[in-house]
Amino acid sequence: MNDDVTLPLDDSQPRQRGPDEAPAARDTWGSFRLLARVGHGGFGEVYRAWDPNLEREVALKLLLPNGSGGAQSEEEYQSMLREARALASVRHPNIVSVYGIDRHDGRVGFWMDFVKGKTLSVLLGAQGPFGDREATLIGLDVTRALSAVHRAGLLHRDIKAENVMREEGGRILLMDLGLSSLQHDQATSSGTPNYMAPEIWRGEQASVESDIYAVGVLLYFLVTGEHPLKLGGLTAKAAAEAFAKRRPLMDLRPDLPEPFVRTVTKAMESDPAKRFSSAGQLAAALAECLGTAAPVEIASAQISVAEKKSRPLALRLGIAAAVLLGVAAFKNPAVRQWLHLAPAPVAAGISANANDQYIKAQELLKKSYKDANVAEAVTIFQQILKDNPKFALAQAGLGAAYFVQYRNNDDQKLLSQAKDATNKALALDSNLAPACVTLAQIEADAGHTELAMQQAQKAVDLDPRSPEAYAAKAEVYQTQGKAQDAIDTVQRAIDLDPENSMWPLRLGDYYLSSGKLQEAASQWEAAVKLDPQNIFAYYDLGIVQMRMGRLDDAKTSFQKVLQITPDAYTYRALGTVFLYEGKFEEAIEMEKKAIVLNPNNQQAWANLGGDYVWAGRRPDAVQAYKKAIELGEAQRAGTPDDANLLINLGDYYAAIGDEEKSLPLVRKALALSPSDQKIVYFAGESYELLGQRAKAVPLIAKSLAMGFSDIEFQRNPELAALRADPAFHAALKQAKAGVPVDSGRKMN
Repeated sequence: MNDDVTLPLDDSQPRQRGPDEAPAARDTWGSFRLLARVGHGGFGEVYRAWDPNLEREVALKLLLPNGSGGAQSEEEYQSMLREARALASVRHPNIVSVYGIDRHDGRVGFWMDFVKGKTLSVLLGAQGPFGDREATLIGLDVTRALSAVHRAGLLHRDIKAENVMREEGGRILLMDLGLSSLQHDQATSSGTPNYMAPEIWRGEQASVESDIYAVGVLLYFLVTGEHPLKLGGLTAKAAAEAFAKRRPLMDLRPDLPEPFVRTVTKAMESDPAKRFSSAGQLAAALAECLGTAAPVEIASAQISVAEKKSRPLALRLGIAAAVLLGVAAFKNPAVRQWLHLAPAPVAAGISANANDQYIKAQELLKKSYKDANVAEAVTIFQQILKDNPKFALAQAGLGAAYFVQYRNNDDQKLLSQAKDATNKALALDSNLAPACVTLAQIEADAGHTELAMQQAQKAVDLDPRSPEAYAAKAEVYQTQGKAQDAIDTVQRAIDLDPENSMWPLRLGDYYLSSGKLQEAASQWEAAVKLDPQNIFAYYDLGIVQMRMGRLDDAKTSFQKVLQITPDAYTYRALGTVFLYEGKFEEAIEMEKKAIVLNPNNQQAWANLGGDYVWAGRRPDAVQAYKKAIELGEAQRAGTPDDANLLINLGDYYAAIGDEEKSLPLVRKALALSPSDQKIVYFAGESYELLGQRAKAVPLIAKSLAMGFSDIEFQRNPELAALRADPAFHAALKQAKAGVPVDSGRKMN
């Protein structure tokens, strides 16, 4: 069988015709032109078909009622149509959506996206058993899809490796829901023997618990290459005896972590009452195996997007340009401005009106998540200074506002203006704490952490009651890789100013970078409660929802941001969600919208390049990366020691195959920030893109062991060979055990 399959029904079923040959069974069905039959069985057939209404190829499934192929009564047809329509109501990124249902010539059929990929059965045959982490990630996608099925009041009934596909873009798809549900009467047994639960063999009805049992068998099969039992051809009595002799998972894979083994074992309990009672519970257990948290399951089938709980943060760097560790671009810790609302200024000659305007501008900057607020603050400060040129606090405020705009737009002119205004403020008053705060941010952003700490500490010494001063110091700690110091220090800012939503936002950032997703989520939820208009908090929730594979929830969070204030960064993040769903054209469209809003952002151009790569449009990708490099190099002239910028550029050069320019940047970024998970990961990715697997493997293994979210790693088509390399799995196991991985060893 060709490895590139389209919603196969069973890997054991050979294709009947080549892609350009007429199908054996029929040429048309209603208005559909049938191009090729790609699967068949007792349920019916699957065709690659042309839909003249949608003007696109679709996968068309034609059912044989009860497997007989004969016409059934109208009542039976209507029953099938009702259930098929229920299938069409199921919407989930890991399930292919049904476009329509109809019947012609005595056959019920429904059609959906024509997607290409490989089933887990094919992948396992090609690469051998999966690692526990990859199997867990697959299991999460399958259980989340299954949860959506169950909420719609349906059962799958035939979960198996042949019915789960990894799409070419990396997305995991649960397939054959319709065929397995529609073709089995509730009173009869259903499924594939090796995956069937004991109660099904006893003649009991299929249930949520029997679907969960099948997921347990799937996970067992993925990590061992064997089914726990071979039940094909057995009688019910013989099957019951076999269940009692099932081989424990640990006997085959003693290296597996205990939480994973415990989860699979519980899913496969012989007694349905001892299994997980829902797919959501199984998803939560799998998430815990990864050290994260799964979303709270909502039992009602009438669940709306607005009712779904949100969680936290990052963006796509390198090949997908800045997503998944820390806070990117304007979501960066340096950007969340913390501006001290000082008492009424007492400088000589300052009018009461100027003082009031200063307070107003500072209040606007406390809500700097809106660009309009920052722009208005800049205008107010400029007007104040026009009338009061020696008003030092206003000069410091203008410098801080310009710095926010710089981080939002990556415009070097704004950085120069921020430096100029801040230096003018210090010239007017060398002991001005707010000016020291901004100067600390500027130096930290440039990678000058010693100078940054000097300024941050000076701000604390000058004003021990300034939350902004402690936040600036925390930022420097974070830049130095001292995560716990950053967490402890920003907590001081919260204690001093508990009503400011920007402080829990910052604390969430630091928890996230430490791999503490649940703690980060709690802080961002607190930020939303303090200020429901805080788009940074919604944005961060969306990012972590992406990290957890909750792509629908992530889209909801990002769309909430766009409803409040459309911005380039959120379009970029939404593009990332589409990318991970395998919707490449939608991802490209979002990236283009981001570029229209912010044409000088090098990360947006790099994101576009990554989208083109995943879509197979290499020439377009090269042009986008070249534009990203042009903008990034201009930025590097002003901040030559910015490790994040260096790794960005190194990855962009690697993406176009320029080893000579890429590797010095990668090495310098690693030297500046050797413990930064994101930098370590993208350094490894750069080496892999340049064909240096031996150096790529230990770096990527190290970053994943440190807690870097691997959703992009699992889906990036350019890393597929590395993911399948046994040397990588061995390196990851070593890294998780705390054993240093030798980057000089020969790798396969």
